[in-house]
Order: sequence, then C-alpha cells, then structure tokens
Amino acid sequence: MHHNGQTDVSIIIVNWNTRLLLNRCLCSIEAGVGGLAAQVLVVDNGSTDGSAELVADRFPQVELVRNQENVGFARANNQAYGRAQGRYVLLLNPDTELRRDAVKQMVRFLDADQKRAGVTAVLRNPDGTLQRYHKRLPRWSYVLWSETLLRNLVPSNRWVREFYMLDEPFDVVTEIEQPPAACLMLRRSVIASKRLFDERFPIFYNDVDLCRRLRDAGHRFFLLPGAEVKHHGGAGGVGAMPDQGMADSLIGLIRYYRKHEGLISAGILWLILTLNSLLVLTGGLLKVLGGCRPLQWWKLELAKRVRLAAGHEVFHYPKDMQADLMAGAVVCRH
Repeated sequence: MHHNGQTDVSIIIVNWNTRLLLNRCLCSIEAGVGGLAAQVLVVDNGSTDGSAELVADRFPQVELVRNQENVGFARANNQAYGRAQGRYVLLLNPDTELRRDAVKQMVRFLDADQKRAGVTAVLRNPDGTLQRYHKRLPRWSYVLWSETLLRNLVPSNRWVREFYMLDEPFDVVTEIEQPPAACLMLRRSVIASKRLFDERFPIFYNDVDLCRRLRDAGHRFFLLPGAEVKHHGGAGGVGAMPDQGMADSLIGLIRYYRKHEGLISAGILWLILTLNSLLVLTGGLLKVLGGCRPLQWWKLELAKRVRLAAGHEVFHYPKDMQADLMAGAVVCRH
C-alpha cells in the first residue's frame, strides 16, 4: 500500500525500563504492518535496564532517540512526532504485541474514508480476554460516579458502565470518544500543531486532552474489531509508580477540567476530590483503630491524598522544561 513512495505509517513507541516487553513489541511489528511502508521510532526515556542498547543492537532499522532522563510520555511522543514521515502516526505502547495485519487493517480503514481522523484496535489481555481501556470523555456524571466513594456504594452504576463502555461488545466498528494511546492511529493531516501532546500533561490525560481537542474540531475516532493487539497493561511506566499513579492521574483530571471546562469547574472538582479524600482518610482511620488495616496503609493513603490536594505529582519535570511550562510556552526540542 505504497502511495508514490510515501511512508504509510510512522509507529511511535515511548519506552521506560520495559526492555523484555519492548523486544517482543518490536519483533511483532513486521507481521503487524503486513508489508506497508512503515517508519518505527523508539524514544527511550533514560532507561537503566539496557532498553536503548537492545534497540541499537537488535533493531538497527529503528530510529532511536535516547533521552538522558525521563522527560514524560507527552514530551517523548512529541520528540518522535517531529521526526514522523508517515501519512498516519501510530502511538504504540512497548507492552503491546501486534497481531498479524493489525496495522495494515487500520491503515486501510482510514484510507477508505478521509473523514475518519483516527482508529484504535481491540486490546486483549495475554489470556485473550477483552480489555476495557476504551472510554468516553470525562463528564461530571462519569467523574463523580467513577472517582469518588459513590463508586463504592454502587460499583456497577450506569455512569461507570457508560464511561468505560462496559456494555459495548466491540465486535463491530464502534465510535470511541477516548481511544487509548496504548494503540492509536491518527491521520497526521488533522493535527494542526507541530506538537502532538500538550506537555503540561506529562504522564496522564495528554491523550484525553488530544482527543478532546480533535473532537472539538469535528474529528471522530473508531474502534476496528478486525485489528487486535495483545496488551500486557501496567508494565513499567505507570505500573512502576506508587499507587499506580492514582494521585497523579487525578491531578491530570483537574488540569483537564481547568483547560476545557474553566477555572470554576476545575475548582469545584478539586473541592469534591479533596472532600472525598477526607472521607476516605476518616474511614481508613476507623479501620486502623478497629484492627482491620495496618497503620502503614493509612500513612501511605494520607501521603497520597495530601499530594492530590496540593497538586504535587510524583513525576518531576526535567529542569530545562520547567521554565517553559511556568511561562505557559511548551517547546519541543529535537
């Protein structure tokens, strides 16, 4: 499917200390692209497990960008996006493995209709069961019923089911408001900026922000059931963060609200999440006093909730990024 010698797809993989999984991911690409003209870019975020050396030694055809430190998911993707040559760009996690012709089918799907801005694949666990990473964009009802104690009261409430699309079988082409960046192919012509992600969302909500911006511009995304990807999920990256990055994720959500819903909405959300934290901590302390939980658990929960209220992420911006972010200007350097 070569278009006048043009590259069909640029595959971008951001890696941080997932060497073994990255190896399997890169090994799966040839079968996944099915003969397409593909450019593969790996950005290594200062791994200490030999990931960059693995790519350089075993996959010389891959374009490798080595960062000396972890600059975050957003900035690393932007580094690769600045080098992308393809008509389409595929964001791919290093803990994924492409099934045969998965990328080829996604390219064909976008080629068939110029109005389709992006497409994602069906994500499956290693045992073959379906993963539910495809979601709708955040709305008040979804946030309140999925991110507060209300979810504990009614675990399978209708808003959680809607938000996580739990009743969708994903066996037909389905429109997705918030496709996962674990495997997301985008038409490069719909991205007006030279940067893909807003780097003020370094780890979380950068993909949600991107989807919101593109949807606000009238673009739509779809899930293609014929394209399948094995996704190990949570390996490295977020999985290596304390509490799976829960506090950082909610900080990202508040920033998302500030950007797209305004300061007042973001303030109300911060207040709700802070009050929710106080309830969680009070209930947790009672469990500790009753002997149901160890004191150490409560101390960790307290630290997490204080970080959330203060907006302090675990992720630390590299020094050369901080001035740009403080000034509100996010620069991608190559």
